[in-house]
Amino acid sequence: FDGQVVLVTGAGSGLGRCTAHELASLGATVALAGREQAKLETVRSEIVGSGVEADRVSVQGCDIRKEDEVIALIDAVLAAHGRIDGLVNNAGGQYRQPLKDISSKGFEAVVRLNLFGGFMVMREAYNRWMAEHGGAIVNMIADIWGGWFHYGHSGAARGGMWTLTQTAAAEWAHSGVRVNCVAPGGI
Repeated sequence: FDGQVVLVTGAGSGLGRCTAHELASLGATVALAGREQAKLETVRSEIVGSGVEADRVSVQGCDIRKEDEVIALIDAVLAAHGRIDGLVNNAGGQYRQPLKDISSKGFEAVVRLNLFGGFMVMREAYNRWMAEHGGAIVNMIADIWGGWFHYGHSGAARGGMWTLTQTAAAEWAHSGVRVNCVAPGGI
């Protein structure tokens, strides 16, 4: 990953944090994005503390549910690093609740974060850099095969992201953009 810039959403904790650490250890410049600036700064400090040069790690607060913030995120990464070679589209969230009890507002909020937000980050990274320069996008979903008991809202969104990934892979291949999904089990 030497010389490559990878944007990791949801980088303040969990899979995003660990992925950012690994990419930086393999030579990537990592742009950490998430809603909580303090968590991102902690991850940045951890990565720099492991011996990675400080200029190879940047942080940018962003709520991917908000289009203006997604546009500002992509602009900030391009301003800081001049390119976006990879995107780990990891930000997401959900809560445990049976389908019969999920409110319309709750269902919409989870779908907006896990599907629509991920779509906006992909679209902006593609349109603003990757369409002309190529790249790789990895969308994190979940092990949803066979349904996701008490997480129907997130399962629906993650299933949508899986199909969106397939569509983007087909539509953006001509630009040299590879798009894949990773679907880990419960973490």
